[in-house]
Amino acid sequence: MLYSPRTVLLLAAMSLSPAVIGQSMSSSKILHELHKLKTVGSVLFVAAHPDDENTALLAYLAQEEKLDTAYLALTRGGGGQNLIGSELKEGLGLIRANELLQARKIDGAKQLFTRARDFGYSKNPEDTLENWQKEKVLGDVVYAVRSFKPDVIITRFNPAAGPTHGHHTVSAQLALKAFTLAVDPTQFPEQLEHVGIHQAKRIFWNGYGRRGGGDLNSEKREIIELEIGKYNPYLGTSYTEIAARSRSMHKSQGFGQAGRRGGQLERLVLLEGSPAEGDFLNGVDTTWGRFPGGAKLDAQLKKAISDFDSAAPWGSVSALAKLDALMDVLPDSKLTQSKRAALHRLITASMGIHVQARAENSYLTPGEAVALQVELVNRSPVGATLSSLEARLFDSDQWPRSIALERIDNLNKSLESDLVEVVELAFSLPVDAPLTQPFWLKTPPDTAIYHFENERLLELENVPAPIEVIAELEIEGRTIPLSVPGIERVSDPIKGEVHKIVAIRPELVLAADSAVTLFEDTQSKRIEVTVTSNLGDQSGSMKATVPNGWIVEIENPEFVLTDRKPSASIGVTVTPPKNGAEGVLSFHAINDKGGRFELSSQLIDYEHIGRQAILSNVQTKLVRLDLKRGGNRIACIVGVGDTVPETLELIGYEIDRIPVGEIDRERLVDYDTVILGPRAFDAHAGLDKRFDELLAYVEAGGTLISQYNTTSFRTKSRFTAPYPIKLSRDRVSEEKVEMRVLQPDHPVFNTPNRIVNGDFDNWIQERGLYYASSWDDSYAPLLSANDRGEPARDGGLLVAQYGKGWYAYTGLSFFRQLPEGNAGAIRLFVNLISLGHGN
Repeated sequence: MLYSPRTVLLLAAMSLSPAVIGQSMSSSKILHELHKLKTVGSVLFVAAHPDDENTALLAYLAQEEKLDTAYLALTRGGGGQNLIGSELKEGLGLIRANELLQARKIDGAKQLFTRARDFGYSKNPEDTLENWQKEKVLGDVVYAVRSFKPDVIITRFNPAAGPTHGHHTVSAQLALKAFTLAVDPTQFPEQLEHVGIHQAKRIFWNGYGRRGGGDLNSEKREIIELEIGKYNPYLGTSYTEIAARSRSMHKSQGFGQAGRRGGQLERLVLLEGSPAEGDFLNGVDTTWGRFPGGAKLDAQLKKAISDFDSAAPWGSVSALAKLDALMDVLPDSKLTQSKRAALHRLITASMGIHVQARAENSYLTPGEAVALQVELVNRSPVGATLSSLEARLFDSDQWPRSIALERIDNLNKSLESDLVEVVELAFSLPVDAPLTQPFWLKTPPDTAIYHFENERLLELENVPAPIEVIAELEIEGRTIPLSVPGIERVSDPIKGEVHKIVAIRPELVLAADSAVTLFEDTQSKRIEVTVTSNLGDQSGSMKATVPNGWIVEIENPEFVLTDRKPSASIGVTVTPPKNGAEGVLSFHAINDKGGRFELSSQLIDYEHIGRQAILSNVQTKLVRLDLKRGGNRIACIVGVGDTVPETLELIGYEIDRIPVGEIDRERLVDYDTVILGPRAFDAHAGLDKRFDELLAYVEAGGTLISQYNTTSFRTKSRFTAPYPIKLSRDRVSEEKVEMRVLQPDHPVFNTPNRIVNGDFDNWIQERGLYYASSWDDSYAPLLSANDRGEPARDGGLLVAQYGKGWYAYTGLSFFRQLPEGNAGAIRLFVNLISLGHGN
């Protein structure tokens, strides 16, 4: 369907604005937003990861300075750790990206990303740029500058290399380069098809604060100081309190915090651009006069504000509608689109207009018939007429265009005050409708780069809902669009009204019971593959693609699924080769209509970010290990994001997961080894108080393995060991560097498995973290490694005898390697478990 240029502009603006489920605003909030409309300027804040942003400064810039403010995070944070679940890598990146979007809803800024992937800790800019493919990520930063067109750019980190994460330094360096390159048409000229060149007025470093670092006394560059702890009476809170709520959205990183009140000073150090002369916006025209014909808007806004009645906010609608008419002559830009979308939200909010598009089920499948019940109510005496409704489908390959599903024109339905109107919008989804999934994961990423061809997606400030409904309302002679997501509304007896965003799923999904299957000998193992119908009655058969050297038998490949029994489990017997080998076994299903289905769905559902899903090919990694084991029964005190116990179960260990309160020497006597999971002391209160019970177990002949713990002040228990160990933030972040064996004859390298250099191949992300920096002479340091240009780090694996038993502290990242099925890491960890058991 074709639209006028104005309608296309409005649809693009709505796609860029946050998705709205409820449209209500208090009168004080409306008045505050009216004041924000008066200021026409923008600022881009740049850093590396989710949670790097200065939320207090973002809140201040967006709410006090009233600037269009965006945070450009170079990555989505998948290389970090996870305090709320077991998701790592892409699952964690999805969680942290959505935590950013939720944080921006609180502080009022917008959110942008590049295609850079968080590949883990990097100690220097050179390593970061080597992995990130410098020109690609630099091009994305240039694109962000050209698209958002900020008047001012602010980096979170110092572009001068220092003792910080290499990603941090590079984020500032790339922002500084983009400041210059964005105005040069010879740089990344392919971008100019969609965005124009741009020169920001100046670029600052947000330095010399709590996280900014540096020596203020020796600084020669111009410094601007901002008092950002101010109280906003319209919002009823201060910017530092807003910041605490915003930062508390980073729950996966444990960054919840109490609000701060009172003054807070932030400093901006001028890096490049024209002198600021005491004002970071010096020389920036933040009035509507910056646009031809814009002066009339200033006068109209002043009238709307002066005439505003908090008891009857709809009294300003006529003035706001005239303001909308004046915007017709403005040039099309990201800033004018943003302001116009904000104006439309204010018009409908002033009238208390509510629109909701409800489906019976939040899960849909391609080709399915859908009937959305669109509820509308006008809670003001100002007249409004519903002229059209349209349902549109988000397609990342086509964005900012979307797929028209159904449109009803010429409705001419008058929305009388407080009278609820319901209009049905019925359509069938296309049989090739795009499935709901993170667009950056549709193509598997490289180590450090996500792949999507449509670079316009770099402009997205939120991920659009899979199905959006656009209601066009005629108000005071103006066409005002209001966009809402398709939802399922649930009345929950505890939570009340709950909204579930509609998602489009495959007709069939498959799931293998393990992402990795380990074979410690030549015995066959059984894998369960579950086939689930998302579309009622279906039948078909499952097939496998088998790697060379492996024998696979599908016991009964045929399946019949119904509404009452939508899932079937299919057994698969796998026989490994005689010698060590690896391969990938993949599955797909063919249904009775001839459709091929080869995707699994990983559901990620946390209350603070909502329900998400990652679609990926159904497969299990097969690993034939050359493995012997000592000991059999293991007690695990599960750590943060800890999936090591599951891996150990795959190779035949008997695992019991024990709560901290049940640690008792008498109970532990039946176990060969006790394992403390990663960050166990961080996560469990009282673990240090129970450590004497663990020591008594070791002294009597048990084996205790303690995986890495942090040096954070937020730990719930004090790290404890049988002999003194001082932990540090030392790490070896380059996963391919040489691992030097310090004591080749030690049992850890010989019994029951002989450890060789090849066992350190194919490790991912890092060698280890939070190494010990000093330790008692009772410990034997067993491995040494270091990143390029750094001294040897010998505190990654410390082993000591204690009484009749053994204790090991390890900072090696077994929590990453074992779930990936890394054979060498598994063999080394098994040797640690086996200490004292037959060696």
